[in-house]
Amino acid sequence: MNSSAKISTILVPGRRERGKRAKLARIKRAARVLFSRRGFDATTTRAIAAAADIGAGTLFLYAGSKEDLLVMIFREEVGAAVDGAVATIPAVPLLDQIMHIFGAMIAHHGENPALARIFVKELPFVEDMRHGVADFIRNLFTTMAAMIERAKAGGELREDVASWQLAENLFALFFQRLQQWLSGRKPRSADIRERVRQALELQLIGLRKVDQPAAAKRIRAGRTRRAASR
Repeated sequence: MNSSAKISTILVPGRRERGKRAKLARIKRAARVLFSRRGFDATTTRAIAAAADIGAGTLFLYAGSKEDLLVMIFREEVGAAVDGAVATIPAVPLLDQIMHIFGAMIAHHGENPALARIFVKELPFVEDMRHGVADFIRNLFTTMAAMIERAKAGGELREDVASWQLAENLFALFFQRLQQWLSGRKPRSADIRERVRQALELQLIGLRKVDQPAAAKRIRAGRTRRAASR
């Protein structure tokens, strides 16, 4: 076999591997549709297998449970959105960088709120030793902590700020606002973006190296707009 043939053999998966990948894609697609339409609790692995046109036993060769499938879908879809955002972080202040990442997650969840509600309800309670949700969060916090470190080095934040803890705090604020947003019948992305931004700004304003009255003024103006819209 010449070198070109060897490379082709390595790069192009065989028929059996392609069949396995296609079957897994069908399984995930079926699970995604059923989770969105029926809800997580009402969806069974047997129903997923039937929708994917495979035997119930075959499904367990690809995923040990419907929790496994939910995490697969989350990491594949939301993970891709986060990866894309991280790869395109602009050279802007920290708040705008964080919003660039959270905004990508908001945009993705806005495309399928029904599935997003399942993510925020179920994933925090998944047994992570089997599913790896913590790996996703750990990678996100690592990225955010690195951004915070750069903000500290650039004089945007105080040097004594604990970067990892601040990353956790910012995500907790985002997640809490995300839950509130998804609890509505018709969540609007514009509303959640402004609410998340205000919450993060309020957290960051006390950690900045130099007082920024404009930021405080913006928070007050945002509160006034929200009060007027109620």
